[in-house]
Amino acid sequence: MPNSRNYIEEYGDISFAERPFCDADALALCQVFYMPLEQVVSSGFEEERNFSEACHELFDLRKNKHKALGLMITKDPSVNLMMMADTKRFSELKIAAVDAVFSSEPAIQYCAGTFILPNGDLAIVYRGTDDTIAGWVEDLDLMVRKGTPAYEFALEHLEKAAEKYDGNIYLCGHSKGGNIALRSAIKCKDETRARIKSVFNYDGPGFFNYHLFNTPAYSEILPGYRHYVPSSSMVGMMLCHDYDYKAVKSSRLTGAFQHDLGTWQIEEGELVLKPDTNFMAKLTDEWLASLIDSLTENSILAVDSVVTAVTQATGVITLTELVKHLKSAVGGAVTAYKEIDPQTKEYFKEAFSGAGKMLISAAKAVKDNASDRAANILAERIKLNN
Repeated sequence: MPNSRNYIEEYGDISFAERPFCDADALALCQVFYMPLEQVVSSGFEEERNFSEACHELFDLRKNKHKALGLMITKDPSVNLMMMADTKRFSELKIAAVDAVFSSEPAIQYCAGTFILPNGDLAIVYRGTDDTIAGWVEDLDLMVRKGTPAYEFALEHLEKAAEKYDGNIYLCGHSKGGNIALRSAIKCKDETRARIKSVFNYDGPGFFNYHLFNTPAYSEILPGYRHYVPSSSMVGMMLCHDYDYKAVKSSRLTGAFQHDLGTWQIEEGELVLKPDTNFMAKLTDEWLASLIDSLTENSILAVDSVVTAVTQATGVITLTELVKHLKSAVGGAVTAYKEIDPQTKEYFKEAFSGAGKMLISAAKAVKDNASDRAANILAERIKLNN
């Protein structure tokens, strides 16, 4: 089935002057941006590099071998990166300011980079969750801490890029990167937002609440908002998300595997769309929303405390290391959990105590078409615009 790799092969000889930057290009950049380009591109805007040269230098550093980027990320980004580097289309790109920040406490796994198109337009790409434990904890922080410090790094990157360069701006991100791209577009300066031509959000999770979707800034970006989720989406259904998305056909059957951009279908340069998300995606949406709605402030704080303590006690940095040192990592986690005070444990258990019943109720609501979440968001937006 045709995917991003086929798109690179088919359209690699076509310049951006002949075929303007599009959804498939943004998807391809999001996919290969999981590669550690920060190793060969400086973090500031003072220096621009030819994208093709940077790719070849990075591949040399990796001993000219295509390797998986972790437990959950295959070697596809590496293969696609080197294919793009040798095409007419993508070798026209320049890249600057690939800045990355990593921290265990608070959990931060952030990376952004600015791609300069031949006509001077910018494609800013925000990386999604990688193989690090901190990256996954940060995903949880979107709920329990109501955000992440990466939001401010991302916003700063956008504003600096807008100050440095003229031209239109495209914001692109997959998974957590899509969440960050959307939030940056809503929170940036008015003059910067006026230059944002499109926001490409590929299966990004939502926010702690629906507030951002009921703001004038969100309404401003809607004409250029390109939000895609796979038909059996799981990640894109998490937290309070918008419903301005289109469902994409994937070569995989289940939601967890459909999150991989390499499985998304592209034909004749366009993403292959489905009429709507399927039952599993809607069930995930309704169930997780109900679960989050039920959380008390005490249970939210308990989840944060337990997850932080347990993950730090594993003594590993990445999921790959976790599997490799599973016995000692689990031992450390169990010991850490035992040392947590009884009250926090009680609140932690309370957070998930009704999950089973909520799943059954969610399934019934989806089956009966009784969920009104999308309608409520739309109603609030209409109220705002009137």
